[in-house]
Amino acid sequence: MENMVNSKTKVLITGGLGNLGSWLTHHYCNLGYDVTVLTYRHRTLEFELPFKIITCDISTLSNCKAAITEYYDIIIHTASMNDNFVEGYAENAIIVNALGTRNILETIKDNPPKHFIYFSTFHVYGKYSGNISEETELLPNNDYGTTHLFAEYYVKQFHKNFNIPYSIIRLSNSYGCPKDYDSSKWYLILNDLSKSAFKNDKIKLNGNGLAVRDFIWMGDVCNIIHKLTQLESTNDTYNISGEKSYTLLDVAEAVKEAYQEYFNKPIEVEINTEDKSPPREPIIISSSKIKQLVNYNAESHFKDEALQIFNFLKEEK
Repeated sequence: MENMVNSKTKVLITGGLGNLGSWLTHHYCNLGYDVTVLTYRHRTLEFELPFKIITCDISTLSNCKAAITEYYDIIIHTASMNDNFVEGYAENAIIVNALGTRNILETIKDNPPKHFIYFSTFHVYGKYSGNISEETELLPNNDYGTTHLFAEYYVKQFHKNFNIPYSIIRLSNSYGCPKDYDSSKWYLILNDLSKSAFKNDKIKLNGNGLAVRDFIWMGDVCNIIHKLTQLESTNDTYNISGEKSYTLLDVAEAVKEAYQEYFNKPIEVEINTEDKSPPREPIIISSSKIKQLVNYNAESHFKDEALQIFNFLKEEK
């Protein structure tokens, strides 16, 4: 019965073929929702799911108006420019992350969804150690954080002026096996170490492994967002995090454990012994606010996802 109801609920996922977006696309399709993916580049993926695709460059308002012509009950906006090492990133980020978000909001303002989910980032705080809550000062120190904060203000502006119901999600470092062999996110720590182990029988860290991160499994993110979209829109801002610090060495050790189980042979983790950086203070990003609405308990899935990556790369071969 739930799937019959869900099939009538129309969901638009912008960036729905991206790293996190593809996980959300899988999640909502598997639950029986009527899913449409908005993507910049139309790619044919290896998985078969019942979703529609619209191709759109969100940096141009006319493109958004031409592409987004139907009503959607839920819009999950994940499309953004994240790869800050790419030349020209600062200009592209403000055009895509900030102006692109505004273009979508401008397009839907006269027929808004019941819930507009905007995926922002914990980088809006500009802090990488210590305790962080939604009350922490917003002081981004890179273009990625600044442009997402800019977009947050657009979301609030359009709520104020056009009553678009929203929830802003400040996400920490999400991880999980890519859904696409051609993913641009193989450089992410778990993906990179797992791919290196699979292809080169090597797990090598560029540093001493003592750097800390807050990580959250993308499966948890999908469950949280689904539960949130079943509620009335909150018109508020929330952190979603694992609420626990992991060192990069912790991630590497999980890949090592997965490798030894998968291949039944030993492997060592190599660290850069020249890196004398001291351990950094742990980072704890509080998710207590969203847990008042959606309770969850984030646990480590590093080993399981490394195993999934090994299987994924084996199928590619």
